[in-house]
Amino acid sequence: MKAIPAPVKHSLCHLAVVSALTLGVASVSYAQSEATTLTGLPLGQALNSLSQQLGLVIIAPTRLVRDKTAATADSTLPPLEQVRQMLKGSGLQVQQDHNGTLVIKAGQTNAQVTNEQQVSSTKSMDEIVVTAMKRESTLQDVPVALSVLGQQAIRDKGISDFTDLVDSLAGVSINSAFGGPENSFITIRGIGGADDYKPNGNPSVALHVDGIYQTSNAYLSMPLFDLERIEVVKGPQGTLYGRNTTAGAINAITRGATDSLEGYAELEYGSYDHISGTFAVGGPLSDKLGARVAVTMRQGGGFMDGEGAGSFAGYVPEGFEGIIPPVSDPGKREGFGDADLFAMRGTVQYAFSPLTELTLRYFMSANNGDTRQYDRIAFSDDKPALNAGEDSDPYRFYASEYYSHQIDVSGFNGEFSHQLPNQMSLDVLAGYQKSERNVSGNGDGTPFPKFRYDFDEELEQSSLEVRLSDVSGGEVDWLVGAFIVSDSVDFISDWTSYAVMSQYSSPYNQRRNSSALFGNLDWYLTDDLSINAGLRYTSDQVKFRGSNIDHNPWGVSVYEDYFKSPSNFSWDREFTDNNLSGKLSATYYVSDRLNVFASVGTAYRGGGFDGTSIFTLEETEPFDSEEVLAYEAGLRYVHEEGLNLSLDLFSYEFEELQATARLANDTNGRTNVGKAEVKGGEAALSLPVWQGDNQSFSLDAAVTYLDSEITEFHSNRVNDVQNTLGDPLPGSPRWSGNAAFEYLHLLSDSQLRARLEYSFHDEESNRLNAGEGNLTPAYSLLGLRLELAMNSGMTLYAYGRNILDKEYFLELNAGARLVGEPATYGAGINYSF
Repeated sequence: MKAIPAPVKHSLCHLAVVSALTLGVASVSYAQSEATTLTGLPLGQALNSLSQQLGLVIIAPTRLVRDKTAATADSTLPPLEQVRQMLKGSGLQVQQDHNGTLVIKAGQTNAQVTNEQQVSSTKSMDEIVVTAMKRESTLQDVPVALSVLGQQAIRDKGISDFTDLVDSLAGVSINSAFGGPENSFITIRGIGGADDYKPNGNPSVALHVDGIYQTSNAYLSMPLFDLERIEVVKGPQGTLYGRNTTAGAINAITRGATDSLEGYAELEYGSYDHISGTFAVGGPLSDKLGARVAVTMRQGGGFMDGEGAGSFAGYVPEGFEGIIPPVSDPGKREGFGDADLFAMRGTVQYAFSPLTELTLRYFMSANNGDTRQYDRIAFSDDKPALNAGEDSDPYRFYASEYYSHQIDVSGFNGEFSHQLPNQMSLDVLAGYQKSERNVSGNGDGTPFPKFRYDFDEELEQSSLEVRLSDVSGGEVDWLVGAFIVSDSVDFISDWTSYAVMSQYSSPYNQRRNSSALFGNLDWYLTDDLSINAGLRYTSDQVKFRGSNIDHNPWGVSVYEDYFKSPSNFSWDREFTDNNLSGKLSATYYVSDRLNVFASVGTAYRGGGFDGTSIFTLEETEPFDSEEVLAYEAGLRYVHEEGLNLSLDLFSYEFEELQATARLANDTNGRTNVGKAEVKGGEAALSLPVWQGDNQSFSLDAAVTYLDSEITEFHSNRVNDVQNTLGDPLPGSPRWSGNAAFEYLHLLSDSQLRARLEYSFHDEESNRLNAGEGNLTPAYSLLGLRLELAMNSGMTLYAYGRNILDKEYFLELNAGARLVGEPATYGAGINYSF
């Protein structure tokens, strides 16, 4: 049997990994390229050589190009035409992504090829380019559970920050726990629901923007705009992504410069005086330099009505008249919850040569909107001591103050890519950013200031990642790298409490340094079987200092009796840890269109310190790192007529589970509480239901099933142990899913799209020891979008979200509840040039 040359055995599609996303590279003259005779070479080897000559990405899976020979190509033609000529007689075709990447895929049937009028509203997995494995590949060839939202899907679903992914993706939830939607965390597949929402915590979901790790859940509300795509990697990812990826990783990838001047302007108006606008423009500044600028703004949209302090107006605890100030009444306010956001990003890309490029970005955002309020349940069902007169309407609330927030984020990052002479690629990512946040509220959803808070936070982080990878396309493909990140948090919480009869503060600062070495190896045992193995060693050091101060301004503080602790104290703690995570997976290509994979791996969530306000010395003690052993198996199938199918089964076993629980002194604190298991399955289907000459109807659907259980629980409180063992993890709905039905009609000078979206979210708890008051009921949402895209570049659209006006809740906390948006409608105009 004829031996297959080594360069053809690159099963994960990386026959060429030289990035050509900049205008400078794309502007290199084809005629000036030093042409090499590629005729007669194995097709994979020829495509690899062409990509190096011209300096652009060609993704050609081995499962498609093996045993095929390159046809004659004219080297004076543009790259796309050269590749088309090289593929003649192979049964393959090439598709160019809008960023310039050329993707080799299986050819269409004769019927498909001859009918140029046919349209499709689905995109095949073997066309979608992703970077989830730290290098470009197609979605079909990634041996992990991965969801990708492209530009159109992001627009359809109205995604403007990380929290909007909830109800957009199966298996994704959000939990606020305390402090409202500005202090939240995301769960994936039931993992992360017991996270710490404070800025110094260790989130289970690793957030990234352009590959830069976001160290805190505080960045969840950071605006996302002018995006290329969003990649959501589900399940533990301890080797390539490292610490704090026990639930998975999310990477939002922004748009860069293009090889010609282009951009768009969009303006939208909707219910509750919502208005938003985005403008972006990019293009060449010279033959090597490209740039892009994008700005966005949002105003209005508040759908709640404030009723003032109600029956608590002027309230003073009995016997303390003239000592403690009365509850103030801010009066009524309609349309509370308005957004007030402005953000911008500038990107510059410089091509030193076809093999070397540098990308620099600067970004900033100012978010000064209203902080959405908790509402109380109806007076007849509530504790009279906390209810100011609430009825059953969840969109009306009572408060002694209408809270707003101030969240400012700014920073810069860069990416340097260079292909070395010995067929290795060097990639360097560096970033710095800071955030200042001021958030206030009353977590009880009442004007009664049992615990009213002001959180003042300053965050700062810097990171550096260096990767060296093989781009030869041989039987063994490898990647090694180093990563360091440093972050600091300065946090001050000021409290006014009628329960404690005092005002007190809990300032602290945390300094954290983490470093890691990692490696990943792909070994292609045969043309159809590959083994992937990865290791990552991480070292963490954390310093945590702070104090508690009881100001006792009224001279009647009961702090020491209430918290069973000294009222004034300080602490200085340190925590160090290291971890070795690993993963082993195998992928088998049953055919060009079907592959199956299985994996086993470990990941961990770093230990550290409680991020909530510290009221007792016991809460200052460190907790250990959480570890997970993960098993996963799945399949990916792509049919030539556009059907995409993916199935995943998974099982996770957790040790040293981290959660906020009752400590020995009966206060709440972050600690290790025991063990847990998560098992489940996930399925996703993309199907072109019907396709005609100028019309098509398609279906996209996904569903996640979760079975989570707390199998071991430690507590000094016997009732807590009994009530928690066997419970599901917080943030783990048993069923969640979504489906979208889309109709596409090509007209003579325009394109009409109609999209109906359905999502379902099962009942879930938002904390340990959850009772009825902590279980959010299941809900379903229905949305509709109509879009008319004209060939002139003008697009008109209208949408409705939650069009059946279903009443649903994002969180229930005893008598307090955080309601989701009612039915909202809007329309907009987009002009692309």
